[in-house]
Amino acid sequence: MKTLMICFSQTGNTRKIGDYIRDGITEETGQCDMTDLKDSDIASLSDYDLVGIGAPVFYYKEPFNVGDFLESLPELKGQHWFVFCTHGNIIGNFFPSVTEKLRKKGAVVIGFHNSYANITVPFYPRPSYTSGHPDEHDFEQAKAFGRKIVKRSRRITGPDSDLIPAPGPVSSEEWLQDAHDITREYVGRFMPKLSLDTETCNKCHICEEICPVQGISVEADPPRIQEPCIYCWRCVNICPTLSIGADWDMIVSMAPEYYARYRKELDKVSARGEFRWLTDPETIDFSEPLYKQRERKLKNRKNKCS
Repeated sequence: MKTLMICFSQTGNTRKIGDYIRDGITEETGQCDMTDLKDSDIASLSDYDLVGIGAPVFYYKEPFNVGDFLESLPELKGQHWFVFCTHGNIIGNFFPSVTEKLRKKGAVVIGFHNSYANITVPFYPRPSYTSGHPDEHDFEQAKAFGRKIVKRSRRITGPDSDLIPAPGPVSSEEWLQDAHDITREYVGRFMPKLSLDTETCNKCHICEEICPVQGISVEADPPRIQEPCIYCWRCVNICPTLSIGADWDMIVSMAPEYYARYRKELDKVSARGEFRWLTDPETIDFSEPLYKQRERKLKNRKNKCS
């Protein structure tokens, strides 16, 4: 069995989970190729018997660039696929959404795996409810899934096999509705607009390199940013001079309300044994969004150097 894994990862959590899934697959087959989403060769997909795709959950479903990739796939002619993700508080509609897109291309989606991970958006506090994940327990579960998915693929002989699970897990109905409502256009209207401070930007080009949709050019006149954008905020979090930013006040003010909703969902999945609290939820400090923590660290570094 020849296997390929395609991974979109920014902070590295999804890639770590993918690496462990690959280890499990390799234990069973002796082989598993792995590629980043941006480097994947669609033309070579037919060379594989089993393909996996993994990504973080954005806005309660797959990231917009991952959705675009799935829409671009050729006819998959019954090829076996599996799907994995990392996510913070809410998994939302990720698995049903990705599965629907793959099935429209003719794939047989035979398995699903999810892992919790730390939230890294600039307007939410750190630590977050899911800080500490993924840990060794999560990694071992990922490896076990890799072994299991190979065995399942070998046993499945057609698209109607009773060995094929339903896409899941999914979150409560309110989050499924949010996943449906939060389109790319909606996010573009609702989220704060980014700006680039040309006075502090040192033109290191890191933001350009990590942008998954090549939406940034610091050399353009005027500089180009968020053209296009998947609203992942990775450029904000990685800029060493904090030259990329926005007016976060409105969305920061909404964090306690959203976290109250997140807590209800996490309590449900925790009661089912699907989530382990590694952070005391009562210690979350909403006055400490990630962007403010980074501003303070940069100021302290400058003070030490002065």
